[in-house]
Amino acid sequence: MKDVYVKLLLEMMGHCKRSDRELAKALHVSQPTVTRARRWLEQNGYISEYTLIPDFAKIGLELVAFTLIKLRTGSSAEKYEETKKRAITFLQKSPNAVMSLRGEGMGCDGILVTLHKNFAEFTRFMRELKMEATGTEVVGSFLASLTDPNQYRSLTFKHIKDYINREEKEQ
Repeated sequence: MKDVYVKLLLEMMGHCKRSDRELAKALHVSQPTVTRARRWLEQNGYISEYTLIPDFAKIGLELVAFTLIKLRTGSSAEKYEETKKRAITFLQKSPNAVMSLRGEGMGCDGILVTLHKNFAEFTRFMRELKMEATGTEVVGSFLASLTDPNQYRSLTFKHIKDYINREEKEQ
């Protein structure tokens, strides 16, 4: 990937509301270069969407849940595909599911990250998940309060720019 594409992507991670002209000034390139680079990043899947990150507590969401999931052992390829289809259907009906990833660790195969208005809503969600999640086992959840004043860092992508830049300099 061209250096200007990387620099633009990193700049946009911290300041996506800025115009192409403002981004061009920050990167010391022309505005048409930024426009072309942004378009290339979008078309090639480096930018999946433009969004904002609200203060979740201020919009009525009190909990974030990290739920560990394990595929049941001995599942055939057919069972796995059926489980996968059911999971995708369930997640499409669950707008509070922020992220669902396959992974490995703590004896689990996946993690589901969800946001909830309160504990009662979380409980209802988990009941539905357990009913729909045939072929899997919900191992457990870690709940965190979004209203707790003692938060160390809220969700943001601004710091990723510094992390990636530091990694590139060390190579």
